[in-house]
Amino acid sequence: GLCPERDFKVECGGFSNRPVYSLKYVPDTSLLVTSGPPDSSLQVWQVSAEDSDVIKSVSAIPTENGTGQPWAKIATISARAPWVLHGSRLNNVQITEVESRKNVYAAASGNGEELSGLAFLDCNTLLLCCAKGQLCLADVRQPQSPWEAASVPS
Repeated sequence: GLCPERDFKVECGGFSNRPVYSLKYVPDTSLLVTSGPPDSSLQVWQVSAEDSDVIKSVSAIPTENGTGQPWAKIATISARAPWVLHGSRLNNVQITEVESRKNVYAAASGNGEELSGLAFLDCNTLLLCCAKGQLCLADVRQPQSPWEAASVPS
């Protein structure tokens, strides 16, 4: 992954005209994915070759959420292809192929609980953590399967 001070250093200015609340490197690529207000869309960036320090906008990944929704939490993996796992609520979690922007997976949950984090456990298994402490697992090979939920004591 990218490490501050080793791989990049911002001395002044920036690369985005909107706030960046989350930034993830897409493994085995020169791509970054960011999320932040004013909506839950994702921005895809490309880090230029080693002889340049330019980070340029490549594309945006729109989401179904509109303005006013919490910003999307994100996680990345490149097991099959570069994927980004994203969502702000349990019922809008998706996996999108970064380069084609094709939707690969959509959650089948009816629960609209706000997410505090999400992660790939491996290329098929997702871990989602709700803001109120509920943990959920999902398997991308079974998109219609119910979430396996466990409450975590505070």
